[in-house]
Amino acid sequence: MMDKKKTPSYKEGPFMNSFRKRVFSKYPEAHMTYGSITTPHRKELGLEKTHSNDAIAITGMAKIKESAEPNQIFMIKQFRKKKRSLHEATARKGRKTKNTTSQRNAKNTKQMKGFYLNDKVMLFGKIGFIMGFTGSNGAYVKTINGQYITKPGKNYKQVGLKELTCICHNNNWQYQIIQANA
Repeated sequence: MMDKKKTPSYKEGPFMNSFRKRVFSKYPEAHMTYGSITTPHRKELGLEKTHSNDAIAITGMAKIKESAEPNQIFMIKQFRKKKRSLHEATARKGRKTKNTTSQRNAKNTKQMKGFYLNDKVMLFGKIGFIMGFTGSNGAYVKTINGQYITKPGKNYKQVGLKELTCICHNNNWQYQIIQANA
């Protein structure tokens, strides 16, 4: 049996292109740099290869007085709210015809009882983001790194909306400051 070749994913490229346009429109004084410039500079500073150290090298500092290990990292992540599949392109197993009339309202719920998709919330002392809603009073909450926040001692992913405290409403971007040594 031959192993199938895995096709590379190119979704990061278009995302960075749109992100770059947004950054340059908001900050016209910003300028672009490349890895061929930052890599030698990072090595001159004596830093190992990490995202935060690359950010330090991009700034163009001549030397570093203190440890280059950051104690906080500002993380930004894109969140897609819309479902792209509004119907079945091919019939599911056990069906004779494809379901082209379904509106899938339950899957596309964008808000429930004052909470919206991608809201930043506090749950059991942790900060997370609402990824989806269940039933009439539940939600799925994940950290910015993608781990589900569950009720202590339980292994199911749904949590009640009554247990959530809204920190702020977000649109398509998730922002969070993370302690680097945590």
